[in-house]
Amino acid sequence: MSITRISQLITPQEMKIGQGFSANHFNEDAFGGLMDPVVMLDHFHMTAPTFAPHPHAGISAVTLMFEDAGGAHMNYDSIGNIGPIKPGDLHWMVAGRGVVHTEQPEGDGFHVHALQIFVNLPSDKKFIDPYAIHVDAQDIPVFQTSAVRVRVAAGETNGVRSPAVLPEPFTLLDGFLKPGGTFNHTVPSGWNVTWYAVSGEVRLVIDGEPQTIPEGMALSVAAGDSDIPISTASGQDAHFVVLSGPALNEPIVKHGPFVMNTPQQIQQVVAAYAEGKMGQLTLPAPGQ
Repeated sequence: MSITRISQLITPQEMKIGQGFSANHFNEDAFGGLMDPVVMLDHFHMTAPTFAPHPHAGISAVTLMFEDAGGAHMNYDSIGNIGPIKPGDLHWMVAGRGVVHTEQPEGDGFHVHALQIFVNLPSDKKFIDPYAIHVDAQDIPVFQTSAVRVRVAAGETNGVRSPAVLPEPFTLLDGFLKPGGTFNHTVPSGWNVTWYAVSGEVRLVIDGEPQTIPEGMALSVAAGDSDIPISTASGQDAHFVVLSGPALNEPIVKHGPFVMNTPQQIQQVVAAYAEGKMGQLTLPAPGQ
């Protein structure tokens, strides 16, 4: 018999940094453990460079560009990746033992519209060498019916599988519903799933119980000892995302951009960054 736990509806923290960045921000601690393995979700708009080069360790830092973004989000990291994250692309940075990066719009008139997701790494992968996975928009497969269109950026749904090969199983869906459209997705046993309504209202049926997610809010669900089907419907145009992975159920110790299992590991990666062991970036000269 399935045992399903459902979080409360979570309202995001609204973030603004300078004139060029705003976000709906969600932390894992607001969901009572049901967001695991996700530790942070930001739905953001960026029109100007905002963040200086910074490190990550113990997580994957994921950028999913929405298709309506204007212009590219330039990525630079300390393992040698330089290039644009274009509208619709997925960029999955496995930070492991530590990496330095920055992502920013370059040029005039660009409007980055995207998700930034921190996906926790399990204890046995906290200190692996960093690497990046990139999937261009045209290579992201789509599940589509007359009233539903879902981009399968990572993982799988309804027999459609992403080409992204990730360090751990994870499903990331970017979905669109027309009025009356219904989309069914099954959550495997032992997985958590978070639904976020990017725009419009999303109506779920979970274990026969109706749930409504208003625009800009999120809800998480934990599958118990068997798979659970979740039906999604909307009476209006709606844009939603689904983030789902096996629950790690491990201790979390956070320090800024580092997520580890113990305070001693935090001290270790803080020291590694201070000593330059996470590498350096090659950035363009001003004006180039």
